[in-house]
Amino acid sequence: MHILIGGGSGFIGSALTARLRTRGDKVTWISRTAGPGRITWQDVERGDIPPCDVVINLAGQHILDLRRRWNDAFIHEVLHSRVDTTLSLVRALNAMEHPPAAFISAAGKCAYGTGEVASHARYPELDESSEPMGIDFPAELVAQWEKAASGIDSARIRHVAVRIGVVLGAVDRTSTLGKLWRVGRAHGFLPLIRLPFCLGLGAVMGHGRQPVPWIHIDDTVGVFVHLIDSEETRGRYNAVAPGVVSNREFTAVLAKRLRRPIVWSAPAWLVRAVVGQDRASILLEGQNVKPKRTLEAGYSFRYPALDGAMADLVRITF
Repeated sequence: MHILIGGGSGFIGSALTARLRTRGDKVTWISRTAGPGRITWQDVERGDIPPCDVVINLAGQHILDLRRRWNDAFIHEVLHSRVDTTLSLVRALNAMEHPPAAFISAAGKCAYGTGEVASHARYPELDESSEPMGIDFPAELVAQWEKAASGIDSARIRHVAVRIGVVLGAVDRTSTLGKLWRVGRAHGFLPLIRLPFCLGLGAVMGHGRQPVPWIHIDDTVGVFVHLIDSEETRGRYNAVAPGVVSNREFTAVLAKRLRRPIVWSAPAWLVRAVVGQDRASILLEGQNVKPKRTLEAGYSFRYPALDGAMADLVRITF
């Protein structure tokens, strides 16, 4: 097949591209810059989309990019990178005389929102049919993103909408301080939090009861490939592992695998001060998301439990 991927150079897009090319598919990226094997978003706006079988849109500025201050300019960039690009892509696909067979749009688990849960109560289970627990900024962002994708002509193009959890990629711990500080470019969630954990400063976030709907990068790619190949799939699917854990449990498993202690809990006020009020709910609140329709569609998770995923991803070298 010929598969067009918006955001193909990102963490998920690169891994998905490698998997598809390994099995013989042709992959073209939609990128901000021109180059071999890619078209630009300007091409999309002009309607210059090559003939293809499937289009996947993963494009979007990372909302938890802590190198960026949370201000109006960054908020506009986050919205534009998700909503405006999706609108352009949907318009272009709808206008094609011979459109692709499938359009797979991506969004985040933040769509399920956040809400107050009493300290003695369990977080409610949320599947693909569940309404949001409550609307915060991340949930509103995802709602706009998904609304833009819903404009696709589903009578001619099979539409699949994927809500992705916290994606885990490989993380290394080295023994020398010089290498430890050589952070480099992080991919996925684990490399973003590697340094404080390796320094023994890893922390539980807030009260620590909030669920963390995580997924191994291999299963993230696997879900997308399964949805590409399963022509009967339509509608919403959750790309999260079945074994959702609390923030406290997540922190304990990561610390154990890195052989580092957990010596403190980051209070909610500190998290809000560091990442901003709008983004803080991503870390301080959570959603007990289940991949109900994903499992019903026949996908078998390679890493359904966190300990197995961490065993594969965390590497210690001396």
